[in-house]
Amino acid sequence: MAFNPVKIRRYGEPKEVVARLFEEVGGIPKVMELLDLSRTRVYALADPDSTNEISYTRVATLTEAGAQAAAQHLAALAGGIFLPIDKADDANWLALAGDASRSNARNISALMESLSETERSPGRVDQEEAREI
Repeated sequence: MAFNPVKIRRYGEPKEVVARLFEEVGGIPKVMELLDLSRTRVYALADPDSTNEISYTRVATLTEAGAQAAAQHLAALAGGIFLPIDKADDANWLALAGDASRSNARNISALMESLSETERSPGRVDQEEAREI
């Protein structure tokens, strides 16, 4: 069962990133198990109306379990992008770099199109477009 928050969270805000972390590791029950917290405590960490904050140690635990939302968010804040690297010994690094380059080209193209003022676009990226890109 994936984490599906009821309250609306603005894309890129800390509680929204936490909600994505929870979804990426498999939902509330998995987060409860990984962090050894009650359901109420876990929900409070992603609740935009709660003052509860998640610790860096807990974010690291969720990231080690496969969630990438925090790494992506921090990379964007630092002006970069997060590019996960396959850890397999037999990984084809050139093919991985090629795939990443194609993905980045599509993202940059979509971003430039969204920022261009045309009949279809007001010349800015809204939250929905940011999620798609």
